Amino acid sequence: MPRPPRRTLRPRFDRVDICEAYLVLEWDYNVGGWLHERPSNQRRREATAVQLHRMGFKPHPNLDFSTLTKNGRAIYRELERRYRFNIQRAA
Repeated sequence: MPRPPRRTLRPRFDRVDICEAYLVLEWDYNVGGWLHERPSNQRRREATAVQLHRMGFKPHPNLDFSTLTKNGRAIYRELERRYRFNIQRAA
């Protein structure tokens, strides 16, 4: 009997999860300190971290992919697909 298709988690809107996912993505895929694939980084010629700092976002000190919430990991995966990065970690 064939297995049913695997359901993927659709990210939900959560400001902290979004900020954390963008920051971890930049740390994982940056070139010269910033994501060149992200349009707002290209326009401003500055890193996502600079933009998040300006917004007052303060990440916790142990932030990395493993500490993202399930929703944060789903946002991260969606960003990887959007920017056409090779996926580094298993889901």
